[in-house]
Amino acid sequence: MKPYNETESKKEQVRDMFDGIARRYDLLNHLLSLGIDRGWRRRVVRRVRRGNPSEVLDMATGTADLAIMLGRACRHARITGVDLSARMLAVGREKVARAGLSDRIELREGDAESGDYGTGRFDAATVAFGVRNFEDIPGGIAGLFRALKPGGRLYVLEFGMPKHKIFGALYRFYFHRVLPRLGGLISRDAKAYAYLPESVEEFPYGEAFARMLAEGGFAECRIEHLFGGVAQIYSATRPAGAGDTAGGCV
Repeated sequence: MKPYNETESKKEQVRDMFDGIARRYDLLNHLLSLGIDRGWRRRVVRRVRRGNPSEVLDMATGTADLAIMLGRACRHARITGVDLSARMLAVGREKVARAGLSDRIELREGDAESGDYGTGRFDAATVAFGVRNFEDIPGGIAGLFRALKPGGRLYVLEFGMPKHKIFGALYRFYFHRVLPRLGGLISRDAKAYAYLPESVEEFPYGEAFARMLAEGGFAECRIEHLFGGVAQIYSATRPAGAGDTAGGCV
């Protein structure tokens, strides 16, 4: 689905949407998630750090929250953050400078599908709440696969929907009724925060997304469910052998 209309490409509309809410994005992100999103990002960072990477790609980096966390935790790694939105990146560069990490974190415009950020370059790649905004999800997975070194690890943090009947009903009420109104009021872009729950409902989360990773060539795919299924961390490996094929998911 697209945020605003059916005439422009999704990529153009996502870029315009995030350009428009860039200055209020961090406030809204943490407010509407009650700060839980920070803990989820820290989980991703811990998994990346275990691999002692020297080069990390943070796709759909936004205002660089995850990139900065990675830079602080992986002290000898260079982080490349890529995002469609120039204004989100501008906010991110200010944050990177304040964190004293400008020498190790580079932020640049781009998208997962283009794959022009380096082939076989990265030890690890991360995407936090960005895959559902890809115009072409299989194409984005292919771009991430190409970017990783053989044996490199991919970590995707993305929203899902809880399956528990009562909790799921309460969450959907908040997600579809409360969040869009509050987000629209603060951001002054009601359509952007109406798009959020609709894009999550449309996203092929859980086993469906794990199958897409496998079809894209990844192996050793695992799914970790967070907060009753509100979000998931997917981890997968680019096989070391050129002829290897993806394995099953756990």
